[in-house]
Amino acid sequence: MDWLNNWTIWLIAGFVLLILEIAIPGVFIMWWGFAGIIVAGIANLSPSLPLAWQLTIFAVLSILFSFFWWRYQHSKDSKEDRSTNLNARDHAMVGQQGVVSEILENGVIRGRFGDTTWKVIGKDLQVGDIVEVTKVEGITLFVTTTSV
Repeated sequence: MDWLNNWTIWLIAGFVLLILEIAIPGVFIMWWGFAGIIVAGIANLSPSLPLAWQLTIFAVLSILFSFFWWRYQHSKDSKEDRSTNLNARDHAMVGQQGVVSEILENGVIRGRFGDTTWKVIGKDLQVGDIVEVTKVEGITLFVTTTSV
């Protein structure tokens, strides 16, 4: 068992962590696996490096890799959140066209957009007018008439 020394144990541990990342996805254990493989390389190049130093290097690399991945992923997610229309009615409805479907006695105007009617606010609206959404506030759409 001469082959089973410090650096091979680190190498095996690194690959086991990488395999665990496949079995338990989450993009977290992978960075520990990479740190283990790097420590295996360092331990191979410097066989007299004490185990305490190897563990310290492993811990520091694991934390650094995880932190920098988290920062990268967090900034990427933030950019995507700002540009997506998912769960953002105001982004999704702006620019949509619909038809004024009814004007109620109390002055409320309803417009049909797709298969849903919405309360709309606009100037000089008549039933049948084609309108385009310019702004959304809660469940009210602000619209302007469009020329056909």
